[in-house]
Amino acid sequence: MNVVVNDINLCLPTGSSLQQALEARDIKPQGIATAINGTVIPAAKRESTILNEGDRIVIIKAFYGG
Repeated sequence: MNVVVNDINLCLPTGSSLQQALEARDIKPQGIATAINGTVIPAAKRESTILNEGDRIVIIKAFYGG
């Protein structure tokens, strides 16, 4: 199945979770916000959120500075 993570195509096995997509891209789960097709997915639901063909995942990393 193909999904898009921050404008980069990613091929995953059918039935993969959002957490598995993060792991496939070597993205650490701490300090990030995630959304699928514009809907925010809380960290506690990443493992249970199953992706669908063509889903668009946005990952935003928190940072400090000014």
